[in-house]
Amino acid sequence: MGTLLRSLTYKGIPVWRHVQVIQWTSQIVSGVLVVLLVAWFFANIGNAIQDREIPHGFGFLDREYQTPIGQHFLPYDSHDTFLYAFLVAFTNTLIVSIFGVVLATALGIVVGVARMSGNWIVSKAALVYIEFFRNVPLLIQLFFWFYIVLALPPVREGYVVAGQLYLNNGGLSLPWPAASSLGSTLSWAPLAAAGIFAGVVAHRWLTDRELRTGSESYPLLGGVMLAFMIGLVGWVVIGAVFGESPLVISVPEPEGAFGRIGGGFTMSGGLMALMAGLVIYTAAYIAEIVRAGIQSVGRGQRESARALGLSGMTALRYVSFPQAMRVIVPPLISQYLNLTKNSSLAGAIGYSDLTNVAKTMTQTAPAISIYVMIMAAYLALSLTYSIIGNLYNRHIRF
Repeated sequence: MGTLLRSLTYKGIPVWRHVQVIQWTSQIVSGVLVVLLVAWFFANIGNAIQDREIPHGFGFLDREYQTPIGQHFLPYDSHDTFLYAFLVAFTNTLIVSIFGVVLATALGIVVGVARMSGNWIVSKAALVYIEFFRNVPLLIQLFFWFYIVLALPPVREGYVVAGQLYLNNGGLSLPWPAASSLGSTLSWAPLAAAGIFAGVVAHRWLTDRELRTGSESYPLLGGVMLAFMIGLVGWVVIGAVFGESPLVISVPEPEGAFGRIGGGFTMSGGLMALMAGLVIYTAAYIAEIVRAGIQSVGRGQRESARALGLSGMTALRYVSFPQAMRVIVPPLISQYLNLTKNSSLAGAIGYSDLTNVAKTMTQTAPAISIYVMIMAAYLALSLTYSIIGNLYNRHIRF
């Protein structure tokens, strides 16, 4: 037996002393133990559910939900199934997450850069913003913004801007594009997508050209103009073929005896408060991440850029910020995940997000099955953000 063990070598080194073999073995053993532990855990849960006869299963998904959903971005009727209602609620959370991430990132970058400003007032104002909103619980902030919305005038006495925009305690109503007909809209959509793709390609080509030649190529302006022109040409052609524009602008206006706002798009008060709370709260954390990332770039880089004649903002855009992205992206992904998960507090202010609707479902459906679906949905969102962030981080690595 001893002779056999001595003969087991990897690259001339006995396997029990080879670092790579030890690492592989420990990882395999750890993986097996984790799988066994998880399997044992869920087996115990399954046995407990059966022993206590706790309702479970997913047979309820094809039943009618029969409960209204306040604000929904997908068409919805109370006669729709549980599964479709869950999809509607998931879409509500997804839209809040996407727009919240975009707005929080933009605001966080502005505040983070302002925090480093040489202007004392601007720098201290950014510091007060960061310290205040980071240290007040998010739920308190959501209640604050929600009561601000409730304090707005009622619908009949609300604020009207140019007869196009209505702001009241019911929400914010604004003009919104709507499909004039299904055929024309579906025909124009691929052309619009092609224009966006062409704009992205043009932006990359102009950026490479600018780096090669050193001459200003305006990549952002060129990409946007190309995408706009392709979309415009497609709009004109589709309009000539179908005799109507692919999209029309639906303008909000009071309707009925109670003056309710019809047409356009109405952002409910709960959605307004939720977006304000999530964006302002998350932006305070993103601002600190941006500040730390920029300060991680060597001072010599900034001084060299200024010595070449670049202005402060130009040096920040082309020298400091690209290098800081390596430091900024990983914690930024964590803040995106936090924003998505924090949106589950929406039920406290009356917005029909995934958690709020699913909680209502538990009154007529197995709670265990509902919460398994909730966990799977949030896990899918979080993993998607992580994958996108890691791919981008790998792309900018150098």
